[in-house]
Amino acid sequence: MKSVKLFVFPLLLLVIVFSGCLETPVADPPHIDESVLEECGWVQLGDSTSMPKTFDIGGKEMKINTATINYADKSLEEYLMRQVGAYSSVENVSTSRIVATRIVLPAGIPLPSQIVLEMASTQVKDMAAGMDIKDFHKINTTQVPLKNGKTAEAKVYSGYITLDGNNVPLKGMIATWSVSGSTLVVIVVYPDEDFVFKVGTKKAIINIDGKAEYEEIVKLLQYME
Repeated sequence: MKSVKLFVFPLLLLVIVFSGCLETPVADPPHIDESVLEECGWVQLGDSTSMPKTFDIGGKEMKINTATINYADKSLEEYLMRQVGAYSSVENVSTSRIVATRIVLPAGIPLPSQIVLEMASTQVKDMAAGMDIKDFHKINTTQVPLKNGKTAEAKVYSGYITLDGNNVPLKGMIATWSVSGSTLVVIVVYPDEDFVFKVGTKKAIINIDGKAEYEEIVKLLQYME
């Protein structure tokens, strides 16, 4: 998780202030049950990755553990390939993605949501750059409903990618909440609305139900542990 380096020192300073315990529990990757993924048409991408980091803060050795996992909307990807493939020989398309990271500090101290959102903003920009998303910018904040009446604080972003020279509108979101002595940071990117796909003299409108896609993503986050 690239941006962990950018905000790990402020987090560890918080630990020094609020805790005398320096033991850091293992960070298990965020998990969505396979049956829920299958029901929604999503899949896990690759294996989870772990990144323990040890730092010397004021003469004390302190450790932060993280674990990251990626999910993608396979059904949406297949739909877009069918639609776009009728007009172009494009080999791949961008589908909805969820990148979820669990952060564990010494003593399992949870982190304030607003602090995490501010510190993780660079990670959103890095991910957008890696996916070649253009004009990716924050448009508002919101709360994502979770289970048992809980909510996750979130920032919402907007941008677009180009597909064979055509612009595809995207929405993004970074959300965070505390669970089981850890903090989850989730970054989401998904196609948000219909777009015009044109190749030569051929032109088609590719239908995207952005509201339904968002609701499906929220459902997945509600089942994330």
